[in-house]
Amino acid sequence: MKPLHIALVATLLFAFGCSTHRYVASRFPDGKPEVVIHYDGKGDSAMKVMEEVYHPNGKLDYRGRFKDGKENGEWNYFYDNGTRKFTEHWENGLEEGVQTDYAPDGQIYRELYYEKGKLVRTVDRSKVE
Repeated sequence: MKPLHIALVATLLFAFGCSTHRYVASRFPDGKPEVVIHYDGKGDSAMKVMEEVYHPNGKLDYRGRFKDGKENGEWNYFYDNGTRKFTEHWENGLEEGVQTDYAPDGQIYRELYYEKGKLVRTVDRSKVE
């Protein structure tokens, strides 16, 4: 094998060897996944990097990511018809930034502002001024 091919094969093996592993933690009685966990690594060193939970109809209920075992990044929640329900932002296991709540018709009805896990402000858009 040529050195370039060896390097390419080694790179691909390394990349796929470090890929995320999907584990269906629970299923509904009809066999559809209810909770799906994604891990990086293997064995005792495996770390949960993402969690997905589904409604009984198979649509996504929520999806969120983890970093170092703590909630991190954007988490999205959905009504059972697939419409976004709310969005959260996490940093190192604490809510951070804006959490946006949506009505079933998709309209924003509330915004919650967090700083280091503490609610600092609420904007209720459902009230008529």
